[in-house]
Amino acid sequence: MNQREVPQVPMPTILVVDDSLSYLGALLDRLEQHGFMVVLAQTAAEGLMRAEFAEPDLILLDVVMPGIDGFEACRRLKAGKATKDIPVIFMTSLTDPKQKVTGFDAGGVDYITKPFQIEEVLARINTHLALRKANRELQNMVVTLAQAREDLVRHEKLAGLGALVAGIAHELNTPIGNSLMAASTFEMQTVDLNQHLSEEGTVKRSAFEHYIRDAQLAVDILTRNLHRAADIVTNFKQVAVDQTSSQRRSFLLAEVVAGNVLTLQPTIKRTPFLIKQDIPAALMMESYPGPLGQVISNLINNAIVHGYDGRDEGVIAVAAQLSPHGWVSLTVEDSGNGIQPADVRRIFDPFFTTKLGVGGSGLGLNIVHNIVTEVLGGTIHVESELGGGTRFTLTLPMLAPDVKKSSADH
Repeated sequence: MNQREVPQVPMPTILVVDDSLSYLGALLDRLEQHGFMVVLAQTAAEGLMRAEFAEPDLILLDVVMPGIDGFEACRRLKAGKATKDIPVIFMTSLTDPKQKVTGFDAGGVDYITKPFQIEEVLARINTHLALRKANRELQNMVVTLAQAREDLVRHEKLAGLGALVAGIAHELNTPIGNSLMAASTFEMQTVDLNQHLSEEGTVKRSAFEHYIRDAQLAVDILTRNLHRAADIVTNFKQVAVDQTSSQRRSFLLAEVVAGNVLTLQPTIKRTPFLIKQDIPAALMMESYPGPLGQVISNLINNAIVHGYDGRDEGVIAVAAQLSPHGWVSLTVEDSGNGIQPADVRRIFDPFFTTKLGVGGSGLGLNIVHNIVTEVLGGTIHVESELGGGTRFTLTLPMLAPDVKKSSADH
């Protein structure tokens, strides 16, 4: 590719809304020097209109303006379909912490205090542009994964991939959000200290000691939350490998169950139901954690969709124990609607469902039965009382049969 064929990357567009012509002029001049396309507005109403048509990548929004103030303007931006995802950085001379909370509640992502240093403005703009780019890439990835999932549904062992992605995004949100908050706060304190030092030439000992204490707190928050994020990624990586490879390995049953329950959290948290796990921590198996996780997920989903259909509370209990004969007894139990006696003997039949035409394919429990008996080398039994709940009991060998060897023998 020669120089003429190099694709041109469009300049990021920044919308600046401020009733001060001097601030508008200064920002226009400096931002254009650093390669940004700048759109100006002198009132909130004008800013809202320009945000609709210019589709900026980021908005610098003054708080105190005549008519509509910055907070209300931000609320309206976040309510608009075309503007709700545009990051808004407030510009203000207000120092009241309550005002900042109001701004964040309105949908702002950051603050720049007037009078500002252009280096700080550029740093914050670049940070949030990078975050928005990353968010767009994640959204595109989710769309791509959603499209792929439609194909993977035909192969049940990969159908949990979408839930896995949603689960890790959900679980990582808290530690990453905490880390970003700590880093942003520490950055603001560093800027304030540096500005004070530049203006006064010195810093009081008490102020410096306060800065050191805050720095230690920020480092502690960052370390704990990033370790938490790393642990989550490690756990989900193992679950992903298990779900997509069906490899046989040694594992702690409690960890595999907990990992699969974690991938279901985005679904579970939209319901009023709880999952309780009671599995000995030292119970180890050599089996197929991917197919086993698929069985557990299907049985939990079955309890939510069927067992607790029409109910506003309930507990799904997952428990296990080792029998004297060296087999593992694993149960998934609910106290929900129960199953009609005439249906109990048919629930493992292919295509049998009580929700035909409303989302039920009738394959879920048939797949569960096949995995338990043909892959895990065990048996599955169901006990149910109409109105009194359902219990699925899996009896599994601690050492699963070698599926590849069994297939070769046949």
